[in-house]
Amino acid sequence: MDSKIYKDRFYSYVDGFRENGMLGKLLEEKLEHIERVAEDSVYIAKEEGWSSEDIAKAELCGFYHDVGRFSQYVRYKTFSDSKSVNHGQYGYEVILADNMFEGMLKSDSQTILDAVRFHNALEVPKGLGEESFRFTKLIRDADKIDIFFQLTDAIEKGSLNEHTDLLWDYPIGGKANPVIVEKLLNGSQALYSDIKTATDVCLLQLCWLNGMTYRSTFKKLKENRTIELIERILPNTDEVKACLNQSEKIMGSL
Repeated sequence: MDSKIYKDRFYSYVDGFRENGMLGKLLEEKLEHIERVAEDSVYIAKEEGWSSEDIAKAELCGFYHDVGRFSQYVRYKTFSDSKSVNHGQYGYEVILADNMFEGMLKSDSQTILDAVRFHNALEVPKGLGEESFRFTKLIRDADKIDIFFQLTDAIEKGSLNEHTDLLWDYPIGGKANPVIVEKLLNGSQALYSDIKTATDVCLLQLCWLNGMTYRSTFKKLKENRTIELIERILPNTDEVKACLNQSEKIMGSL
């Protein structure tokens, strides 16, 4: 597969949202996120020993996973799915409507389409084919690597006050919701509706570790000092300590 064709189509689509050559701050940040996720997708695929063909598909999963965000924001003026549309499903529909994968092998396009469609689902749906399952799990890992990175990079640089959206506009700290604590410790996923404080935002993200698949994902998170940096903004309570200890155990389990 000549992945350059499909990367060029992605950038051509994004260029359609520019005004006077500019995307605007929020869409530019979304594009930067997409580019980092594409890099992390390639990183995981290479570290896992995948073929060059699969590495190319992994990169395209990264580029297209949030393609629905651009139209979502222009149409609804928000990135909140609960206030607009499911951006994974929306991206899937955008790709089909614009024939972005025209010329691609049907098996390859279906794999990437499934990865886009389900990258943000609470759980990967049962019944996906083996290839779709493998790439969907990869893009879910890569996407979360960068969401963690955005938070921990701001923590390390002391710039959280400039990126309050990372903590849902809650002030740093706050009590941990026992519901999220229980879910993290029991190996399940928390819901966004469980979030009441900035501490909950962090613990919900740590719940993601329960659903990660690839050893190289944890390797990258360790290199980024993810848990160490998140700990800096969490309250020093027994519940939080238990969550951090459990997170360390999960990271060392693969």
